[in-house]
Amino acid sequence: MKITRMIYVVIFSFLFGIFSTANSGELCTECLKKVPKEMRDYVYNMDFMDKDQPLGPAVMKGWKSPRKPPWTIGYASTYAGNTWRKGAMERLMEVVYPKWKA
Repeated sequence: MKITRMIYVVIFSFLFGIFSTANSGELCTECLKKVPKEMRDYVYNMDFMDKDQPLGPAVMKGWKSPRKPPWTIGYASTYAGNTWRKGAMERLMEVVYPKWKA
């Protein structure tokens, strides 16, 4: 019984994922068309964009791994090399958290 229930859950999750992904893409495109031009121009102002950040279509969108699982997953952190965040996190963990815990 547990195996049958698990199979149903997996099938339902797969089908739900397919339909929710399709709908969210359509919704996003439709919503962006309704955003006023002045606001889009302000948000997507190239003067504020990181010059090293690619802004075109996703290069790896259709990529498939040539290997079978298990895969090694890489981890990237926005904290790496950011001294302000590092200092804030150190203060939080070394000063604020111990006071709160006490």
